[in-house]
Amino acid sequence: MFKKQANQTNLKVSSVIGADMVIEGNIKAKDTVRIEGKVTGDVETEGALIISATAAIKGNAKGCNVIIGGFLEGDLTSGGKTEVLSTGKIIGNINTKKLVVDENAEFQGKCIMNEYVGAQILTQVESIQMQPEEAASVGDVPAKEEEEKDTEDVPPPEEGDIPPPGDIVNQDNNFRKNHEKKGKRRNRYSK
Repeated sequence: MFKKQANQTNLKVSSVIGADMVIEGNIKAKDTVRIEGKVTGDVETEGALIISATAAIKGNAKGCNVIIGGFLEGDLTSGGKTEVLSTGKIIGNINTKKLVVDENAEFQGKCIMNEYVGAQILTQVESIQMQPEEAASVGDVPAKEEEEKDTEDVPPPEEGDIPPPGDIVNQDNNFRKNHEKKGKRRNRYSK
């Protein structure tokens, strides 16, 4: 049937890094970015990121939806769908909501697929900014007074709760005597 290629997309591309371009440094954009050349540095866009078959990136990549037809050496974060085409090769970790890997694509690393990728990052930032007093009120960090109170409420065991050691020994001896009366059972391993 029809084969997908990195150059066949319905996205409106606002920035293109041509096949003969070499960029050393980070790239940040608001709209869709298409890379056909070489980039040494991080690539971050709020829109889609298209890495064509002739592209090579050594650095982290981040985009809303990502299509990889070329080479990426670094971690990839996608807030939506990540698609690795048959010509694509990734050496690094992937954090995405959805992942599609075509036959013959190469991927070396770990993949975390989570529907709440963006929400996790936001939660982590909020928890770092939260003050210790606020965390205790939310219930994340128990107060020392509560911990001490819990241990004091547990009563010590009473004398009648634990049987004396002699009772256990007597029960064991009674068990043996009852079985000896019924006759010796032959062990299947004895001769």
